[in-house]
Amino acid sequence: MGWGLFNLVEGVVDHHLLQLHHAYEPMGLSIRDYAFLLWSAAMAVGGWIVARRELKR
Repeated sequence: MGWGLFNLVEGVVDHHLLQLHHAYEPMGLSIRDYAFLLWSAAMAVGGWIVARRELKR
């Protein structure tokens, strides 16, 4: 969950707000930046689900 949250924040701040770098540099802002955010959100949600299951045990 932590890695997903970190990548989500880093992707929004660095890729979109500050335009410091992109997931695939030659294309600038591209679908890959959005795919990076989607994958990061999926990792965060997946980690949250696993953590909740472990707490119920």
